[in-house]
Amino acid sequence: DLAEARDVVAQLAAAGTREVTLIGGEAYLSPHWLEITRALTDAGIIASMTTGARGITPELAGQAADAGMRAMSVSIDGMEATHDRLRAVPGSWKRAVTALGTIREAGMAPHANTQWNRLNMDEAEPLAAVLRMQGVKAWQVQVTGPMGRASDREDWLLQPADLLDLVPRLAAIAREGRAEGFRVEA
Repeated sequence: DLAEARDVVAQLAAAGTREVTLIGGEAYLSPHWLEITRALTDAGIIASMTTGARGITPELAGQAADAGMRAMSVSIDGMEATHDRLRAVPGSWKRAVTALGTIREAGMAPHANTQWNRLNMDEAEPLAAVLRMQGVKAWQVQVTGPMGRASDREDWLLQPADLLDLVPRLAAIAREGRAEGFRVEA
């Protein structure tokens, strides 16, 4: 409940926590997410969120910014057809990319995160270009693990030889983006 969440925020502040990212399903579906965000901010802790962004509206983004949230990271797992296939939700890519602008317009930093696999590994460069055009400054990249929809799709999972191709390309994207403040984080 909210009292317990506020107690956790106080404990985190006492422990010297500098940043908390709200995540897990869609954190904004919690009835107390704005109060928790405000409590984090009031305690001097940077509040951010990771989201699939299907429900990020201008109103919701504005509420988050007003509560003190500084950034939202949107999960974007490839270009449109690939992302929609991986998420199993037609139109989810368009909503995610639109959300980046909505986040920026609300005064927060738009970030992105991508799970790499065999379906999207050839889309690193075009996806990086889309993210940079949308004003993303931090892009978290990780390898898809055998969980969720990938748990029974072994053919989606990267193999060691795939990493020999993908990792140098991501490193090149990181080097190219560094001058404009575009960070790629693993």
